[in-house]
Amino acid sequence: MALRKLLGSKPETPYAKLPPLHVVVLKLKDAPKVVAWDFKDTHVTPTCTKQNKIAVLSDGDSLTKITLYEAMASKVQEGHSYFMRGWTVTGSSAPYTLAVGTATQFFRGSDIYCSEDLHNRAETLLDPSTPLVDLRHCQQQQGLMSVQGEVAEVSSIRKVQSGRDAVPVKSIVLQQDNIKVTLSLWREAAMQPINVGEVLEVSHVKGRTTQYGIQMGTTNFTRIQKQQTLQQLTILGVLTKDDVPSCSTTPADTIIEVLLVTGSTLQIPETLWDPAFDDLILQAPLNVTAKVEAFPPPSYVAHSSAHRDGGIELDYWSAEYGASW
Repeated sequence: MALRKLLGSKPETPYAKLPPLHVVVLKLKDAPKVVAWDFKDTHVTPTCTKQNKIAVLSDGDSLTKITLYEAMASKVQEGHSYFMRGWTVTGSSAPYTLAVGTATQFFRGSDIYCSEDLHNRAETLLDPSTPLVDLRHCQQQQGLMSVQGEVAEVSSIRKVQSGRDAVPVKSIVLQQDNIKVTLSLWREAAMQPINVGEVLEVSHVKGRTTQYGIQMGTTNFTRIQKQQTLQQLTILGVLTKDDVPSCSTTPADTIIEVLLVTGSTLQIPETLWDPAFDDLILQAPLNVTAKVEAFPPPSYVAHSSAHRDGGIELDYWSAEYGASW
């Protein structure tokens, strides 16, 4: 039975005996899923993670994607062909969805040839992209989309009941020009460290219109990317090697620590500190434009005395005196 015909029709009864299906596993991708969380005060910890996988199957003509739950994930290998027995078809309308369960068996069978075009389509099906939509137009967008904006607000993680399970959710407000949109980060996405002022691109989100305006939420396929931004930094002073105590954990031979006008300190690679700055900093505060990317510590980070859950990495800066790297 060809996949194209299979996904376009459905057995008349759920008890129909379906014949073995000859397919090849073109692509296989890890898809771990947290199924249990521990909530203690403001701390949330995943306590049980299922090591699921997503597979793209082909009969040599068409493609479909299935989820292999942990118990089934080790039974197939990418590039191998199988005869599937004990599969089912789900969904209320065509195209239907191929589903496997604990009763499904995979018998190693003869190889199926697939064209380069099928391989390319399998890549796209396994990791589909979503269109980047301006925040002012996201209300009109149908289906999944990607959005981008500066983080204006970040809430604390809260416990929300989703069906029978309690899951973590964190809300952020993204801003693009004068448009602000609330985005709810569900499950694993809620655990990512996010700070006000960062610029994010968030993929595979869906929106719905409420009395409070457009509300957006992440999905199982969401990816959050932090964009590098240019920031203006004013350096008041520098901690030289001679100033670092012998008991300090700071690797003084590889980094230099500077004091910013905000009261935060920034640790940077020594190679980015021009010896000429030693004299300039004695005359007046040093203003620099830094290309930074937020990320959780450790490494070269700027820590605030009030908040130590994140930092900034410096890979480029230029001083107002004309020096640049």
